[in-house]
Amino acid sequence: MRIFHDLRANMVKLTQLSQRSILYFFISIVVLWSAADQVCADDKVIASCTDSETAFDYRLCVEKNISTEPFVMIPYKPNYFIGSYVADIEETHSEYDDFEAKFQLSFKIPVSDYQKPSRCFWIDGTECVAFFGYTQLSVWQMVNFDQSAPFRDTNFEPELIIAQLFNKNLVAGWKLRLINYGVFNHQSNGNVPPNSRSWNRSYLDFVFEKNNSYITFKAWKRWPEDAKKTPTEFHGDDNENIEDYAGNFELKLLHVGKSVNYSLELRDSNEHSNKMNIQFNWSMPVKEIALFSTARDLRFYIQYFKGYGETLIDYNVERERLGFGVMLTDWL
Repeated sequence: MRIFHDLRANMVKLTQLSQRSILYFFISIVVLWSAADQVCADDKVIASCTDSETAFDYRLCVEKNISTEPFVMIPYKPNYFIGSYVADIEETHSEYDDFEAKFQLSFKIPVSDYQKPSRCFWIDGTECVAFFGYTQLSVWQMVNFDQSAPFRDTNFEPELIIAQLFNKNLVAGWKLRLINYGVFNHQSNGNVPPNSRSWNRSYLDFVFEKNNSYITFKAWKRWPEDAKKTPTEFHGDDNENIEDYAGNFELKLLHVGKSVNYSLELRDSNEHSNKMNIQFNWSMPVKEIALFSTARDLRFYIQYFKGYGETLIDYNVERERLGFGVMLTDWL
């Protein structure tokens, strides 16, 4: 793969960055590091959940216990900050460097009673909780000072979710633990035409568990939009072929170990490349490899991505990225 072929040369290039560039990167890491203590649950809450049988049970226990706290937002998708090398970006955007930061902030807020969930009327013996979720993903040319270190793209993703909780035995030791009903999901990059990108979706997301291994399957349906008459028109579809690149479903394989977590995310192939969009994630606690104490549960994180639809601005451009950094919260 091209990214690994060029990695050695680019590592040399990174060592030649100015002292100011390196300082900016480490300041960002320190800021994220210090934030970890602010979003972590109270020690008493954690202690009360340590006897949970699985990682899913543990997360569910902690979420319920902190859901009524006034100064706590529940983590949703993974929260992380990485420095990364992006292969061939200069071929499509000559003004950009192939080194950039990528970070994601994601939280959810219950809008119904989480500690005493209501019964779901369509399936007996299950409970439902409604959430407002918000995820923000940014790619930042943080050391590209010739271009004033711009944010290359930021994707904003608010959504309304109904989570249906299960503990239903299936086959071969697998259980159905959760169905997320994405009633409304909006994703956009906040730009004006012709650089505006956005779409609205509804989805179903199934979570299956066996011990501390998980399979999730998420399928979505895009809401229709009118075609634009001109690319600079504000009203209408900004990216009518986005499903050809970002797909219609996602399969995630996740294992939560005693210290190491790893996952593989696959999105369906598109008609242009006939390839899967792939993301591999690996993390372990910083405190197990650092020579000093760290904020609770801060994790060293490696991410590899290859495919389309990583960000909205590049949804129809194939990207390959390898990044290293820190993670505040994982899926589980």
